[in-house]
Amino acid sequence: MCKDMSPLELAIQFHGHICPGLLTGVRAAQLAMDQLDIKRDQDEDVVAIVETDSCGVDALQSILGCTFGKGNLIFRDYGKTVYTIIDRSSNRALRIAQMKRDSSNTAGQRYRELRGRKDLDHSEQAELEQVMQELFEHIMTCPYEELFAWKEVEAELLPQASIYATLTCCKCGEGVMEPKAVETAEGFLCQPCFKLQRR
Repeated sequence: MCKDMSPLELAIQFHGHICPGLLTGVRAAQLAMDQLDIKRDQDEDVVAIVETDSCGVDALQSILGCTFGKGNLIFRDYGKTVYTIIDRSSNRALRIAQMKRDSSNTAGQRYRELRGRKDLDHSEQAELEQVMQELFEHIMTCPYEELFAWKEVEAELLPQASIYATLTCCKCGEGVMEPKAVETAEGFLCQPCFKLQRR
């Protein structure tokens, strides 16, 4: 990724397209950077705990530098658009929660009505493009308070990423991370092979 790109450009390049969820993630990343006075992570000083697996998480990865591979992106499957950003160097953390969509935002409401339909005629397609532009402009320019509620919280003490030995599953022959392997009388099994054996 080009380091000279704007946060928005980084997020779009990483995600592959532009959408409201991605833009909301861009704004959440910018809010965290402003409030915690942090920059893009190079190692593991910045940690993101995300409670959703939606588009906004891609913005956090690309802008904040938090990834599964570095061990500083932690997924908690709660289905909530909530991000807790931790700065290990200052021991500060910010919890950012997306506010309920404002029903008075007509562009957002119309976008939700049109986006999932496959049978849009020419005028409806043009309308969708127009409301998308209005919605995107709103998300990127409105005050943070219109999108999020946030507060500083106690920083969770999370261990640095661990490197584990790779074992070989005695059934499929594939490598498996040592703490995820299941030891059996036959030898070590990966989780899928262990589940198949139990059936």
